[in-house]
Amino acid sequence: MDNDSEELLKSDIIDRNVRQGLNLTWLNFAVLFCATIIASVGLNMDSVAVIIGTMLISPIMDPIIGMGYGFGIRDSKLIEKAFTVYLIEVVVALIASAIYFSLSPIKDASSQIIARTQPAIWDVLVAFFGGVAGIIGSAKKDPGNILPGVAIATALIPPLATVGYGMSQFKWTIVLSAGYLFLINTFFIALATMLGTLIFNFRKKKVAIPWKNQLFIIAAVVIIAIPSLVSASNLVKETYNEAQVTSFVDNELPEVYVVNKEISGKKIKLTVIGSDIKNSEIKALDKKLPEYKLGDYKLQLQQISKGNYLSVSAFKKYVSQESSSSTSSDASDTSDKTLLKLKQRLNKKYPDIIDKIYIENYKNKLATCPKINTKYISTRKVHF
Repeated sequence: MDNDSEELLKSDIIDRNVRQGLNLTWLNFAVLFCATIIASVGLNMDSVAVIIGTMLISPIMDPIIGMGYGFGIRDSKLIEKAFTVYLIEVVVALIASAIYFSLSPIKDASSQIIARTQPAIWDVLVAFFGGVAGIIGSAKKDPGNILPGVAIATALIPPLATVGYGMSQFKWTIVLSAGYLFLINTFFIALATMLGTLIFNFRKKKVAIPWKNQLFIIAAVVIIAIPSLVSASNLVKETYNEAQVTSFVDNELPEVYVVNKEISGKKIKLTVIGSDIKNSEIKALDKKLPEYKLGDYKLQLQQISKGNYLSVSAFKKYVSQESSSSTSSDASDTSDKTLLKLKQRLNKKYPDIIDKIYIENYKNKLATCPKINTKYISTRKVHF
């Protein structure tokens, strides 16, 4: 088979596959509705496996590839049809996820939901190269595992379901952040599909893109990508600062155990247990921050122990502060998690000192509070 015949065959295959993916049937919408509900459950229950499953069965990739392919061959009717299907599927997914999260008794944002609200430049790269792989897969008679892999990598349904969560809970920051991630995926998959159609000659005839359209595409790329670059820069900076704070703690505070680290604004707040640290020592530690590239920050030290002893009142005060950001409905759960976390850390840090730790809860009419069956934690062998 000569090159012209091979290119024509590829063009026929991709054209047929793209157009078949744009057929409006109730089965497609039923699958999309089910996929969105499953994704919402996965996000709600913090289940990665469930979320991955929804990426494989969601049909929302088809209209995005259709739009990109339509731009590549300059077929306005195909673009219009793909965009119509895309809008309808987005609305269906938003309604499905909003209904689920409105009815779900679990209202807190899980780590999987939060993960969809922090788009960065890496999401742009994944969407773009996923789109390139997608258009190549569509041009093959047997795409194998290319399209399923692209569906998992680009992950269209989870951010859309996260938008539905934000709408149902009136959390507009989540709506905007997850919506931006979905926009990144949509735009760069479509862009990669268009470029792939042009570069790999997946066309029946040569088509030139007017220079005005080229300028528009470049401007759109820059506008959409800039926020992700800023987000990536902030993420890199936060990761670097956290590593420097960890190094600072390991080198300068070897005699204490850090219960919690918090970097907020220009302050580094450390909650510690261990040897008593005087104000003069804290000031000296603060002056050492520039050695760890943290000169712009101010050190704050919260000691919840007196010398080698942790009093019940100090411990309860710390737990109360950790739980203060939670609502009254989940305060008990937050306190339990905080107590359990600290118990595990203490056992790990002092295996030869602490024998057992018992933790109970009791309820009164006002709130759920932790009851600690200890008088102190000391540096000698004790039994709780």
